[in-house]
Amino acid sequence: MKTPPAQAGRDGEEPSAGSAAMPDSGADPAQPQEALAGVVARLRDELAGMRRAMRNRAVIEQAKGMLVERLGVGPDEAFDHLVRLSQRTNIKLAEVAAALVGATAPAPETERPAAFLDDELDQYLAHARRRAADRPVPEQPRARQPEVEALQAQHQLLSARITTAREYPQLAETVAEATVGWPPPAAVSILLRDPADQLQPVGGYGNDGAAPLAATAGTAFERSDTVWVADSGDAVLRSVLAVPLSAGTEVVGVLAVGWREPTELSAQAHRYLVALATPIGGRVGRLTTAELPATEADPTRAVLDAIPTPGVLLGPVRDDEGRVVDFRFEYTNAAAAALLTALAGPDATDRTLLAVLPDTGSRLLLGEFARVLADGEPARLGDVTIDAAADGTEESLVARIDATRLGDGVLCLWQRRSTAEELHDQLLQAERIGRLGSFRWDLRTGAARWSPEMYRLLGRTEEQGALPLSESGEYVHADDWYAVQEAIRGALLAGRAFTVEHRLADAPARRLRLSGEPEFDSDGAVWAIRGTAQDVTEERAVESQLRRAQEALAAQKQRLRAESQAAATMRDALLPTDPELTETPGIAVSGLCRSSEATGRVAGDWYDVFALRSGPAGASTYLVVGDVTGSGLAATVAAARLRNAVRAYAVLGMDPGELLSALNRMIGELGAGQLATLVVARYQPAEHRMQWAAAGQAAPLRYAPDGTASVLTGPLGLPVGAAPDIAYQQAAVDLPPGERLLLYTDGLVVRRDRTLASGLEALLHVGEHVDLGDPVALVDHVTATLGSAPDDDLSVVVATPTGD
Repeated sequence: MKTPPAQAGRDGEEPSAGSAAMPDSGADPAQPQEALAGVVARLRDELAGMRRAMRNRAVIEQAKGMLVERLGVGPDEAFDHLVRLSQRTNIKLAEVAAALVGATAPAPETERPAAFLDDELDQYLAHARRRAADRPVPEQPRARQPEVEALQAQHQLLSARITTAREYPQLAETVAEATVGWPPPAAVSILLRDPADQLQPVGGYGNDGAAPLAATAGTAFERSDTVWVADSGDAVLRSVLAVPLSAGTEVVGVLAVGWREPTELSAQAHRYLVALATPIGGRVGRLTTAELPATEADPTRAVLDAIPTPGVLLGPVRDDEGRVVDFRFEYTNAAAAALLTALAGPDATDRTLLAVLPDTGSRLLLGEFARVLADGEPARLGDVTIDAAADGTEESLVARIDATRLGDGVLCLWQRRSTAEELHDQLLQAERIGRLGSFRWDLRTGAARWSPEMYRLLGRTEEQGALPLSESGEYVHADDWYAVQEAIRGALLAGRAFTVEHRLADAPARRLRLSGEPEFDSDGAVWAIRGTAQDVTEERAVESQLRRAQEALAAQKQRLRAESQAAATMRDALLPTDPELTETPGIAVSGLCRSSEATGRVAGDWYDVFALRSGPAGASTYLVVGDVTGSGLAATVAAARLRNAVRAYAVLGMDPGELLSALNRMIGELGAGQLATLVVARYQPAEHRMQWAAAGQAAPLRYAPDGTASVLTGPLGLPVGAAPDIAYQQAAVDLPPGERLLLYTDGLVVRRDRTLASGLEALLHVGEHVDLGDPVALVDHVTATLGSAPDDDLSVVVATPTGD
């Protein structure tokens, strides 16, 4: 197996030898295919190094044996002699040993050849070529002789000129001017049958021999068969050929050709000359002696007759005001006549442009041709589509049309596009758009064929030609070389299709995806590989960006989960526990704080309950519900800061209103930029009195023992942090035993599709349906009534004086 470029290592026993450097695969761990290719390359290098070491060791051992025998020393001393000789001569130890034993030291590793074919694959291809050479060569069709080729070409040219001839003398001149296959005739005559069944000459070439031509023509007419007179003995014309002319099944005339000297015609020449009667017979049926007068040869028509593409000379048709309203077909060569006949029938050339192509002519061609006639600027019309349904033609076609002014007419050349040409252009455009090239490698001949896009992908010109399989490795990056080679090996030896990606050797940032499949001969052996190469650089870049985005998203999700877990843990630590809830003198308190499971983030809702045994107001219990803007750990930390501040200010004996004012000043002084809504209530059991103040929250609700409810009246201030120097007011209410007080955040009653009044209405009547002492049942009923999500962010506190 050939190996990619690597620094060749020396034998491990040489004093000056170093360890062979392992090539860095450069594989991105995110690319398992590249990482695997790097591992394979490293293992191959290690194997090659071990093989070199074993070969070197064998040579060194042979040299040591020679020295032991000749010098009478031990193996160690013999090896020391070799080492000293290597050091003095500065020659590798293996090469010194090889020189002593008369061997050749193993050649060092060379640069990786730019070939995919190792010895095994070379042998496979050599065997395939031998098998191909041993097969009998299929019998090829016998090549036609040059004179036959010339006769056929002349026949095609003459037939084209005959088909477009506009006069009988032109038919005779066409036959007389033939220069291949037979000697130039002295006279040619076209004779047509008249109403009396007599032959009358209507066009001829040459002035001699009218009588011999007429006589032989009469015989051919009577027999309805070809007559050949090799030597008539006539003094003017010695050899005469007369061929009946047929229009359909009816003989309409005779073509007579004469030579002054006795003439011999070969069988091929005779056959091709007689064959000219067929197009002449078809043409004479459409001509009359009065159709066109004899005119001098027109060079334009001669040129049109000589070209293989359809050519048309158009003459303008004008109205009374001189405007061009149509074009007539003045002259058509054979190819154009055939095209128009296929489109619109045999009389197409006798009609006008708009009569033949009513849609395409009026929509496009008439205006373009009129412009060309007016300003003389040629028109180059790209793909003109003639639709059979729109134009009423026999078939649809696509053609390129070039038009130029010629005298007082317009000369048009049509180039019909075949379906194969259209599909070929479409395929080339698809390859260009998809940055996809195609290739085919013939493994028996070594020939390669690339599509144009394949050249562009590899930065190679078509003049340089396509590289065969054995040389295409120069475009493959060294780290990807083995993966590509193994794919080729699988196709050649196992007949497997393959898809493999590789970087370009001279542009590692670019990546090609190589896909191929083998072609098999009749024996089932692989004899060619065909496939495609696509530039997937942008695709891989997008995938890399997507992968990095997914990794960043996963990391962000992980951070959010960790943050949410930390926030939930902190919030749970902030909420009052059973001792605080049960050691509130003279009042029973229960609370609920819930965050949305849909978002996975902890919101800023919180509540607190704590009792003070002494103070300016005596024993009292504080009830707090709050909501900090935002969510996550930051909102939870802000809530913790507010909760601790509330407790500190409460210990100082502040009333609820003073407490909220102090919180607002704290937020303003610290510059936290945080907003929070709160309701702070203080219950004094000795007096059964509740004082409360609100900052951005709704007023608490009061429930009588019979379940009727009312909203407490009192001042409602702005959220803390909204504005500096706010003085919050407080209200007071008597709360005897048996009644209940509900404090809540707006998540309980506020919905985007409902008004606050709807939420309050549900709260006012909740006592009719559930036990008010159960916060969970209370919240579930209200949210169900309002159609809220079952896990909206909210906090509630229910307090019931006990009279203890």
